[in-house]
Amino acid sequence: MELLNRFDFFNPEVMRNPYPYFAEMREKAPLHYDAKMQAHVLTRHEDVSYVLKNPALFSSSMIRIAGRLQNERSKDLALGDVDSLLTSDPPVHTRLRGKLNRSFTPKQINALEPRVRELSRALVAEMTASPEFEFMSGLASPLPVTIIAEMLGVDISRRRDFKRWSDSIANSGNATLQSGKTPEDVVRNAKEMLAYMTEVAQARRREPRGDLISLLVQESEGQEALTPEEVNSFAILLLLAGNETTTNLLGNALTALIRHPEEYEWLRRDPSLAACAAVAEETLRYDSPVVTVVRRTTQEVELSGGKVPADTTLFAVVSAANRDPRRFPNPDRFDPRRDTVGLMSFGHGIHFCLGAPLARLEAPVALQELMARTPRLGFSPRQPEHIDYGASFALRGPRALWLQKT
Repeated sequence: MELLNRFDFFNPEVMRNPYPYFAEMREKAPLHYDAKMQAHVLTRHEDVSYVLKNPALFSSSMIRIAGRLQNERSKDLALGDVDSLLTSDPPVHTRLRGKLNRSFTPKQINALEPRVRELSRALVAEMTASPEFEFMSGLASPLPVTIIAEMLGVDISRRRDFKRWSDSIANSGNATLQSGKTPEDVVRNAKEMLAYMTEVAQARRREPRGDLISLLVQESEGQEALTPEEVNSFAILLLLAGNETTTNLLGNALTALIRHPEEYEWLRRDPSLAACAAVAEETLRYDSPVVTVVRRTTQEVELSGGKVPADTTLFAVVSAANRDPRRFPNPDRFDPRRDTVGLMSFGHGIHFCLGAPLARLEAPVALQELMARTPRLGFSPRQPEHIDYGASFALRGPRALWLQKT
Protein backbone atom coordinates (compact mmCIF):
# COMPACT_ATOMS: atom_id res chain seq x y z
CA MET A 1 0.00 0.00 0.00
CA GLU A 2 3.07 2.25 -0.16
CA LEU A 3 2.10 3.94 -3.41
CA LEU A 4 -1.51 4.24 -2.34
CA ASN A 5 -0.51 6.07 0.83
CA ARG A 6 1.39 8.64 -1.28
CA PHE A 7 -1.31 9.07 -3.92
CA ASP A 8 -2.45 12.63 -4.52
CA PHE A 9 -3.79 13.99 -7.81
CA PHE A 10 -1.74 17.15 -7.17
CA ASN A 11 1.55 15.31 -6.53
CA PRO A 12 4.06 16.11 -9.36
CA GLU A 13 5.34 12.54 -9.14
CA VAL A 14 1.84 11.21 -9.75
CA MET A 15 1.32 13.62 -12.65
CA ARG A 16 4.55 12.43 -14.31
CA ASN A 17 3.48 8.78 -14.13
CA PRO A 18 0.17 7.94 -12.43
CA TYR A 19 -0.03 4.38 -13.73
CA PRO A 20 1.82 2.53 -10.92
CA TYR A 21 -0.46 4.29 -8.43
CA PHE A 22 -3.55 3.35 -10.40
CA ALA A 23 -2.37 -0.28 -10.62
CA GLU A 24 -2.05 -0.56 -6.84
CA MET A 25 -5.40 1.13 -6.39
CA ARG A 26 -7.10 -1.26 -8.84
CA GLU A 27 -5.87 -4.30 -6.93
CA LYS A 28 -5.96 -3.14 -3.32
CA ALA A 29 -8.41 -0.24 -3.12
CA PRO A 30 -10.87 -0.20 -6.04
CA LEU A 31 -13.08 2.15 -4.02
CA HIS A 32 -10.41 4.54 -2.74
CA TYR A 33 -11.49 7.62 -0.79
CA ASP A 34 -9.53 10.77 -1.63
CA ALA A 35 -9.88 13.10 1.35
CA LYS A 36 -8.57 16.16 -0.50
CA MET A 37 -11.05 15.75 -3.37
CA GLN A 38 -13.75 14.51 -0.98
CA ALA A 39 -14.55 11.82 -3.52
CA HIS A 40 -14.22 8.10 -4.16
CA VAL A 41 -11.78 7.11 -6.90
CA LEU A 42 -12.71 4.22 -9.22
CA THR A 43 -9.97 2.50 -11.23
CA ARG A 44 -11.38 -0.84 -12.42
CA HIS A 45 -12.72 -1.12 -15.96
CA GLU A 46 -15.97 -2.76 -14.89
CA ASP A 47 -16.75 0.06 -12.44
CA VAL A 48 -15.81 2.92 -14.77
CA SER A 49 -17.82 1.35 -17.59
CA TYR A 50 -20.84 0.83 -15.32
CA VAL A 51 -20.75 4.44 -14.14
CA LEU A 52 -20.49 5.90 -17.64
CA LYS A 53 -23.25 3.68 -19.03
CA ASN A 54 -25.81 4.56 -16.36
CA PRO A 55 -26.55 8.31 -16.24
CA ALA A 56 -29.69 7.75 -14.18
CA LEU A 57 -27.61 6.32 -11.32
CA PHE A 58 -24.57 8.55 -11.85
CA SER A 59 -25.46 12.17 -12.51
CA SER A 60 -23.31 14.81 -14.23
CA SER A 61 -25.02 17.69 -12.42
CA MET A 62 -24.64 19.29 -8.98
CA ILE A 63 -21.25 17.65 -8.45
CA ARG A 64 -18.95 18.75 -5.65
CA ILE A 65 -15.17 18.52 -6.00
CA ALA A 66 -13.23 19.23 -2.83
CA GLY A 67 -16.53 20.36 -1.37
CA ARG A 68 -17.15 23.00 -4.04
CA LEU A 69 -20.03 22.84 -6.50
CA GLN A 70 -18.91 22.83 -10.12
CA ASN A 71 -21.44 25.50 -11.04
CA GLU A 72 -19.70 27.86 -8.60
CA ARG A 73 -16.61 27.65 -10.79
CA SER A 74 -18.82 28.15 -13.87
CA LYS A 75 -19.84 31.53 -12.46
CA ASP A 76 -16.15 32.43 -12.03
CA LEU A 77 -15.62 31.55 -15.70
CA ALA A 78 -18.34 34.00 -16.75
CA LEU A 79 -20.73 31.18 -17.61
CA GLY A 80 -23.33 32.14 -15.02
CA ASP A 81 -26.05 29.52 -14.61
CA VAL A 82 -25.93 28.44 -18.25
CA ASP A 83 -26.51 24.72 -18.78
CA SER A 84 -23.54 22.80 -20.16
CA LEU A 85 -23.34 19.43 -21.89
CA LEU A 86 -20.69 18.35 -19.40
CA THR A 87 -22.71 19.22 -16.29
CA SER A 88 -26.30 18.39 -17.25
CA ASP A 89 -28.56 15.34 -17.35
CA PRO A 90 -31.56 14.55 -19.56
CA PRO A 91 -33.79 16.23 -20.63
CA VAL A 92 -31.55 19.34 -20.60
CA HIS A 93 -28.58 17.38 -21.93
CA THR A 94 -30.72 15.84 -24.68
CA ARG A 95 -31.80 19.29 -25.91
CA LEU A 96 -28.28 20.69 -25.91
CA ARG A 97 -26.72 17.64 -27.51
CA GLY A 98 -29.32 17.67 -30.26
CA LYS A 99 -28.21 21.14 -31.35
CA LEU A 100 -24.66 19.98 -31.95
CA ASN A 101 -25.17 16.43 -33.18
CA ARG A 102 -26.22 17.72 -36.59
CA SER A 103 -22.77 19.25 -37.08
CA PHE A 104 -20.81 16.24 -35.85
CA THR A 105 -22.17 13.44 -38.03
CA PRO A 106 -19.58 10.99 -39.45
CA LYS A 107 -20.27 12.32 -42.94
CA GLN A 108 -19.60 15.94 -41.95
CA ILE A 109 -16.48 15.08 -39.95
CA ASN A 110 -15.07 12.91 -42.77
CA ALA A 111 -15.65 15.81 -45.17
CA LEU A 112 -13.02 17.75 -43.19
CA GLU A 113 -10.21 15.34 -44.09
CA PRO A 114 -8.88 17.33 -47.10
CA ARG A 115 -8.62 20.48 -44.96
CA VAL A 116 -7.07 18.56 -42.03
CA ARG A 117 -4.50 17.03 -44.40
CA GLU A 118 -3.74 20.35 -46.08
CA LEU A 119 -3.21 22.10 -42.75
CA SER A 120 -1.20 19.18 -41.29
CA ARG A 121 1.11 19.12 -44.30
CA ALA A 122 1.75 22.86 -44.08
CA LEU A 123 2.37 22.77 -40.33
CA VAL A 124 4.69 19.75 -40.60
CA ALA A 125 6.69 21.38 -43.41
CA GLU A 126 7.14 24.58 -41.44
CA MET A 127 7.93 22.80 -38.17
CA THR A 128 10.47 20.34 -39.58
CA ALA A 129 12.38 22.97 -41.56
CA SER A 130 14.68 23.08 -38.51
CA PRO A 131 16.67 20.03 -37.36
CA GLU A 132 15.07 20.33 -33.90
CA PHE A 133 11.67 21.75 -33.03
CA GLU A 134 8.96 21.98 -30.39
CA PHE A 135 6.25 19.56 -31.46
CA MET A 136 3.32 20.77 -29.35
CA SER A 137 3.37 24.38 -30.56
CA GLY A 138 4.43 23.35 -34.07
CA LEU A 139 1.71 20.80 -34.86
CA ALA A 140 -0.19 19.29 -31.94
CA SER A 141 -1.75 22.58 -30.77
CA PRO A 142 -2.34 24.67 -33.92
CA LEU A 143 -3.95 21.86 -35.93
CA PRO A 144 -7.02 21.17 -33.76
CA VAL A 145 -7.53 24.75 -32.58
CA THR A 146 -7.51 25.99 -36.19
CA ILE A 147 -10.01 23.33 -37.31
CA ILE A 148 -12.37 24.07 -34.40
CA ALA A 149 -12.08 27.81 -34.99
CA GLU A 150 -12.92 27.34 -38.66
CA MET A 151 -15.92 25.17 -37.76
CA LEU A 152 -17.19 27.80 -35.34
CA GLY A 153 -16.54 30.65 -37.76
CA VAL A 154 -13.97 32.47 -35.63
CA ASP A 155 -11.99 35.19 -37.34
CA ILE A 156 -8.50 33.96 -38.25
CA SER A 157 -6.92 36.86 -36.37
CA ARG A 158 -8.43 35.61 -33.08
CA ARG A 159 -7.28 31.99 -33.21
CA ARG A 160 -4.28 32.64 -30.98
CA ASP A 161 -6.69 34.15 -28.48
CA PHE A 162 -8.83 31.01 -28.69
CA LYS A 163 -5.81 28.85 -27.89
CA ARG A 164 -4.89 31.09 -24.95
CA TRP A 165 -8.46 30.98 -23.61
CA SER A 166 -8.60 27.21 -24.02
CA ASP A 167 -5.27 26.58 -22.27
CA SER A 168 -6.18 28.95 -19.45
CA ILE A 169 -9.50 27.25 -18.69
CA ALA A 170 -8.20 23.68 -19.18
CA ASN A 171 -5.23 24.12 -16.85
CA SER A 172 -6.92 26.10 -14.10
CA GLY A 173 -8.50 23.19 -12.24
CA ASN A 174 -5.70 22.37 -9.81
CA ALA A 175 -5.05 25.99 -8.83
CA THR A 176 -8.76 26.52 -8.26
CA LEU A 177 -9.12 23.45 -6.09
CA GLN A 178 -6.01 24.16 -4.03
CA SER A 179 -6.77 27.83 -3.35
CA GLY A 180 -10.56 27.61 -3.26
CA LYS A 181 -10.93 30.32 -5.89
CA THR A 182 -10.36 30.69 -9.62
CA PRO A 183 -7.12 32.54 -10.47
CA GLU A 184 -7.59 36.14 -11.63
CA ASP A 185 -5.93 35.57 -15.01
CA VAL A 186 -8.32 32.69 -15.72
CA VAL A 187 -11.34 34.85 -14.83
CA ARG A 188 -9.98 37.62 -17.09
CA ASN A 189 -9.49 35.21 -20.01
CA ALA A 190 -12.99 33.79 -19.52
CA LYS A 191 -14.53 37.26 -19.60
CA GLU A 192 -12.57 38.10 -22.77
CA MET A 193 -13.91 34.98 -24.42
CA LEU A 194 -17.50 35.69 -23.36
CA ALA A 195 -17.28 39.25 -24.72
CA TYR A 196 -15.95 38.02 -28.05
CA MET A 197 -18.44 35.15 -28.39
CA THR A 198 -21.35 37.47 -27.51
CA GLU A 199 -20.27 39.82 -30.28
CA VAL A 200 -19.96 36.98 -32.81
CA ALA A 201 -23.28 35.39 -31.77
CA GLN A 202 -25.13 38.68 -32.23
CA ALA A 203 -23.50 39.24 -35.62
CA ARG A 204 -24.40 35.72 -36.81
CA ARG A 205 -27.99 36.14 -35.65
CA ARG A 206 -28.26 39.24 -37.87
CA GLU A 207 -26.31 37.77 -40.79
CA PRO A 208 -25.97 33.95 -40.69
CA ARG A 209 -23.04 32.27 -42.42
CA GLY A 210 -22.29 28.62 -43.08
CA ASP A 211 -20.59 28.05 -39.71
CA LEU A 212 -21.49 26.37 -36.45
CA ILE A 213 -22.23 29.55 -34.51
CA SER A 214 -24.74 30.59 -37.17
CA LEU A 215 -26.47 27.23 -36.74
CA LEU A 216 -26.60 27.58 -32.96
CA VAL A 217 -28.12 31.06 -32.88
CA GLN A 218 -30.89 30.33 -35.39
CA GLU A 219 -34.17 28.60 -34.60
CA SER A 220 -34.49 25.35 -36.53
CA GLU A 221 -36.69 22.26 -36.56
CA GLY A 222 -38.68 23.55 -33.59
CA GLN A 223 -35.55 24.07 -31.47
CA GLU A 224 -34.95 27.42 -29.84
CA ALA A 225 -31.90 29.46 -30.75
CA LEU A 226 -29.16 29.51 -28.14
CA THR A 227 -28.34 32.64 -26.18
CA PRO A 228 -24.86 34.23 -26.52
CA GLU A 229 -24.00 32.79 -23.08
CA GLU A 230 -25.00 29.29 -24.22
CA VAL A 231 -23.00 29.72 -27.43
CA ASN A 232 -19.98 30.68 -25.33
CA SER A 233 -20.48 27.59 -23.17
CA PHE A 234 -20.55 25.44 -26.31
CA ALA A 235 -17.42 27.13 -27.62
CA ILE A 236 -15.56 26.34 -24.40
CA LEU A 237 -16.73 22.74 -24.59
CA LEU A 238 -15.63 22.40 -28.21
CA LEU A 239 -12.25 23.95 -27.47
CA LEU A 240 -11.70 21.47 -24.67
CA ALA A 241 -13.25 18.45 -26.43
CA GLY A 242 -11.93 19.13 -29.91
CA ASN A 243 -8.70 20.93 -29.08
CA GLU A 244 -7.23 19.56 -25.85
CA THR A 245 -8.12 15.96 -26.72
CA THR A 246 -6.31 15.95 -30.07
CA THR A 247 -3.39 18.05 -28.82
CA ASN A 248 -2.76 15.68 -25.90
CA LEU A 249 -3.33 12.61 -28.07
CA LEU A 250 -0.66 13.69 -30.55
CA GLY A 251 1.82 14.60 -27.82
CA ASN A 252 1.27 11.31 -26.01
CA ALA A 253 1.53 9.36 -29.28
CA LEU A 254 4.95 10.82 -30.18
CA THR A 255 6.19 10.24 -26.64
CA ALA A 256 5.07 6.61 -26.71
CA LEU A 257 6.55 5.96 -30.16
CA ILE A 258 9.95 7.39 -29.26
CA ARG A 259 10.02 5.41 -26.01
CA HIS A 260 9.08 2.20 -27.87
CA PRO A 261 11.53 1.94 -30.80
CA GLU A 262 10.20 -1.41 -32.04
CA GLU A 263 6.70 -0.03 -32.46
CA TYR A 264 8.08 3.14 -34.02
CA GLU A 265 9.98 0.99 -36.53
CA TRP A 266 6.78 -0.94 -37.27
CA LEU A 267 5.07 2.35 -38.16
CA ARG A 268 8.02 3.44 -40.31
CA ARG A 269 7.69 0.26 -42.34
CA ASP A 270 3.96 0.85 -42.83
CA PRO A 271 3.03 4.54 -42.44
CA SER A 272 -0.45 3.95 -43.87
CA LEU A 273 -3.46 5.81 -42.55
CA ALA A 274 -4.72 2.56 -41.02
CA ALA A 275 -1.44 2.05 -39.14
CA CYS A 276 -1.45 5.65 -37.94
CA ALA A 277 -5.04 5.18 -36.75
CA ALA A 278 -3.96 2.06 -34.86
CA VAL A 279 -1.21 4.07 -33.13
CA ALA A 280 -3.75 6.73 -32.19
CA GLU A 281 -6.18 4.16 -30.76
CA GLU A 282 -3.48 2.45 -28.71
CA THR A 283 -2.27 5.82 -27.45
CA LEU A 284 -5.82 6.56 -26.31
CA ARG A 285 -5.65 3.36 -24.27
CA TYR A 286 -2.02 3.45 -23.14
CA ASP A 287 -1.77 7.14 -22.20
CA SER A 288 -5.24 8.66 -22.38
CA PRO A 289 -5.59 12.42 -23.05
CA VAL A 290 -8.39 12.40 -20.46
CA VAL A 291 -7.51 11.06 -17.01
CA THR A 292 -10.84 11.12 -15.22
CA VAL A 293 -14.49 12.11 -15.44
CA VAL A 294 -16.63 13.01 -12.44
CA ARG A 295 -20.11 11.82 -11.49
CA ARG A 296 -22.50 11.99 -8.52
CA THR A 297 -24.51 9.04 -7.23
CA THR A 298 -28.27 9.58 -7.27
CA GLN A 299 -28.92 6.64 -4.91
CA GLU A 300 -26.94 4.05 -2.98
CA VAL A 301 -25.03 1.80 -5.39
CA GLU A 302 -22.81 -1.28 -5.14
CA LEU A 303 -19.36 -1.11 -6.76
CA SER A 304 -16.12 -3.04 -6.42
CA GLY A 305 -14.99 -2.47 -2.87
CA GLY A 306 -18.40 -1.89 -1.34
CA LYS A 307 -21.50 0.28 -1.24
CA VAL A 308 -21.50 4.00 -2.05
CA PRO A 309 -24.15 6.27 -0.51
CA ALA A 310 -26.38 8.59 -2.53
CA ASP A 311 -25.05 12.07 -3.35
CA THR A 312 -21.42 10.90 -3.36
CA THR A 313 -18.83 12.29 -5.77
CA LEU A 314 -17.04 9.67 -7.87
CA PHE A 315 -13.88 10.05 -9.93
CA ALA A 316 -14.15 7.48 -12.73
CA VAL A 317 -10.50 7.22 -13.80
CA VAL A 318 -10.69 6.27 -17.47
CA SER A 319 -6.91 6.12 -17.88
CA ALA A 320 -6.75 3.51 -15.09
CA ALA A 321 -9.63 1.53 -16.62
CA ASN A 322 -7.74 1.48 -19.91
CA ARG A 323 -4.87 -0.36 -18.20
CA ASP A 324 -6.96 -2.86 -16.30
CA PRO A 325 -5.47 -6.32 -17.04
CA ARG A 326 -8.94 -7.82 -16.61
CA ARG A 327 -9.90 -6.07 -19.87
CA PHE A 328 -6.58 -5.52 -21.68
CA PRO A 329 -3.92 -8.25 -21.34
CA ASN A 330 -0.38 -7.01 -20.69
CA PRO A 331 -1.79 -3.47 -20.30
CA ASP A 332 1.50 -1.65 -19.64
CA ARG A 333 2.84 -2.63 -23.05
CA PHE A 334 2.38 -0.14 -25.91
CA ASP A 335 1.12 -2.29 -28.78
CA PRO A 336 -0.66 -0.63 -31.75
CA ARG A 337 -1.67 -4.07 -33.04
CA ARG A 338 -3.81 -4.96 -30.02
CA ASP A 339 -7.62 -4.94 -29.88
CA THR A 340 -8.64 -1.69 -28.18
CA VAL A 341 -12.38 -2.31 -28.15
CA GLY A 342 -13.66 -1.21 -24.77
CA LEU A 343 -11.33 1.72 -24.18
CA MET A 344 -12.87 4.43 -22.02
CA SER A 345 -10.94 7.53 -23.15
CA PHE A 346 -13.92 9.20 -24.82
CA GLY A 347 -16.45 8.10 -22.24
CA HIS A 348 -19.56 6.14 -23.10
CA GLY A 349 -23.28 6.54 -23.65
CA ILE A 350 -25.02 9.92 -23.73
CA HIS A 351 -21.87 11.77 -22.65
CA PHE A 352 -19.60 10.13 -25.25
CA CYS A 353 -17.10 12.83 -26.20
CA LEU A 354 -18.46 15.11 -28.91
CA GLY A 355 -14.95 15.66 -30.25
CA ALA A 356 -14.06 11.96 -30.53
CA PRO A 357 -14.72 11.59 -34.29
CA LEU A 358 -12.72 14.75 -34.96
CA ALA A 359 -9.78 13.58 -32.85
CA ARG A 360 -9.88 10.20 -34.61
CA LEU A 361 -9.69 12.01 -37.94
CA GLU A 362 -7.04 14.59 -37.07
CA ALA A 363 -4.51 12.47 -35.18
CA PRO A 364 -3.97 9.73 -37.82
CA VAL A 365 -3.78 12.28 -40.66
CA ALA A 366 -1.28 14.41 -38.74
CA LEU A 367 0.84 11.35 -37.87
CA GLN A 368 0.83 10.20 -41.49
CA GLU A 369 1.95 13.61 -42.75
CA LEU A 370 4.67 13.71 -40.10
CA MET A 371 5.91 10.23 -41.05
CA ALA A 372 5.99 11.20 -44.73
CA ARG A 373 8.22 14.19 -44.02
CA THR A 374 10.37 13.01 -41.10
CA PRO A 375 10.10 9.26 -40.48
CA ARG A 376 12.80 9.30 -37.77
CA LEU A 377 12.50 11.49 -34.72
CA GLY A 378 13.91 11.42 -31.21
CA PHE A 379 14.00 13.62 -28.14
CA SER A 380 16.11 16.74 -28.54
CA PRO A 381 18.82 17.55 -25.95
CA ARG A 382 16.58 20.50 -25.07
CA GLN A 383 13.83 18.15 -23.88
CA PRO A 384 13.97 17.65 -20.08
CA GLU A 385 14.08 14.06 -18.85
CA HIS A 386 10.80 14.53 -17.00
CA ILE A 387 8.04 15.72 -19.32
CA ASP A 388 5.89 18.55 -17.97
CA TYR A 389 2.26 17.41 -18.11
CA GLY A 390 0.80 20.68 -16.88
CA ALA A 391 -1.41 21.43 -13.92
CA SER A 392 -4.65 19.65 -14.83
CA PHE A 393 -5.57 16.51 -12.88
CA ALA A 394 -8.26 15.68 -15.48
CA LEU A 395 -6.27 16.05 -18.72
CA ARG A 396 -2.89 14.58 -19.65
CA GLY A 397 -0.50 15.66 -22.39
CA PRO A 398 2.96 17.27 -22.69
CA ARG A 399 3.06 21.04 -22.33
CA ALA A 400 6.17 21.02 -24.55
CA LEU A 401 7.96 18.29 -26.49
CA TRP A 402 11.33 19.09 -28.04
CA LEU A 403 12.19 16.67 -30.88
CA GLN A 404 14.99 16.30 -33.40
CA LYS A 405 15.53 14.44 -36.64
CA THR A 406 17.60 11.27 -36.23
